[in-house]
Amino acid sequence: MKNDLIYLKNPDSPIGSPPIAVKAGDLIFLGGQMAVDPNIGIPEELTLHEGMPYHGSLIEKQLKYIYANLENQLPKINTSLEHILKINSFHMYGEDVDMALRERRNWFNKENPPPSTLVFTSGLPVKDARVSLDTINISSDSSMPMEGVKLTKSPDIAQVKSIGWAVFSQILKGAGFIFTRGTTAHNQDGPLKETLPNYPFPYDQSIVKYQLKYEIERMKDLLEDAGCSLEHVVKAELHMTNMEDIAIVDELWREYFPVNPPARVIITVPLVVLPMRIESEFIAIDPNGPYKKEIINIESVPRSISPESQAVKAGPYLFISGQMATDYKNGLAPEASVDKNFPYHRNQANLESKYILENIKEICKASGTSIKNLVKRRVHYTSLSDMPYAESVWIDELGDRLPPTTSIQTSGPLPVPSCKIQYDITAYIP
Repeated sequence: MKNDLIYLKNPDSPIGSPPIAVKAGDLIFLGGQMAVDPNIGIPEELTLHEGMPYHGSLIEKQLKYIYANLENQLPKINTSLEHILKINSFHMYGEDVDMALRERRNWFNKENPPPSTLVFTSGLPVKDARVSLDTINISSDSSMPMEGVKLTKSPDIAQVKSIGWAVFSQILKGAGFIFTRGTTAHNQDGPLKETLPNYPFPYDQSIVKYQLKYEIERMKDLLEDAGCSLEHVVKAELHMTNMEDIAIVDELWREYFPVNPPARVIITVPLVVLPMRIESEFIAIDPNGPYKKEIINIESVPRSISPESQAVKAGPYLFISGQMATDYKNGLAPEASVDKNFPYHRNQANLESKYILENIKEICKASGTSIKNLVKRRVHYTSLSDMPYAESVWIDELGDRLPPTTSIQTSGPLPVPSCKIQYDITAYIP
């Protein structure tokens, strides 16, 4: 049936492993792809010759492995590398970035390479993995095919000058949605002078407010060229180097999204452009498409004290704001807390996951869907050592209906620092 989810799974993966991807309507969601054999880890052919550390590139080898595998697997669910609407890459090492961007030229549509967000992570779930990437794809037979956007206002990305070509598009349309690149306060010449360490007037303004304001203004330009505006944004993702900046971000967010704010998730990660404190990316509905933006806020789930909707429904897709085990009164909710008198008898990561899962169930139910219809899950751990305790909750609940998953370790605390895990969830509404 057309409304059924179609899973793409690795037959060699252990029972309880998330699928590679899931097709839900016209969109296909891929979980974090690493250069990994599910039984042995990083294959031996992806290592360098012993005694020859300067002959070859580990990131080049790993990305070629990932892209070749996807090139072979994606046609099974009616998509391809040429049909990526958005790509997110989580890298371990700064020295890999240049080669990683150059390698894209060998695999992606050169006219409309996917909009990209590339950030760092302090840990990945597999030893010696250097990168994990996930994507949102469009079906090759979608009635609303992928479409480039002619830009009239935004400057080129700095990579054109530094590398020689546009390694990613700034914005793409498809399947009734609009996807932007990850945006920082830089132009075609690199970081803006006000963001650099040698700027002579560093205290004239809040630097994070300056950066985010520039980013949102650039995004407004991109969205306008695509035929929409900020009011059509259904999901925002913010990557920040310091959670202490949230108060300033929220102040500006209320100005730009005074009503019906999008779902939003914030994670702590180092950014690739070094002077940057914040990077933002948006998903919006295409006003010329069939979907409308519907805000979901319910009383049975704690409401964030930040200006964000609990979830946003857009046609058959549900975008949920970042979920942590907080009641927004006590920090970590009492139900997810370990009794300090018996600290060794319960596991906090396990309790947090149970608490969050119940809230996601409620949001899905209020939106006309079910926890069984999740299509994307990113998990932000403050320590990946909590992963097995958190995952056991999801495996018990969903079994073979686990969604495609990307798991990373953050470089600092979550927006609620007493919490250890945050979930970024997208669901399908059949």
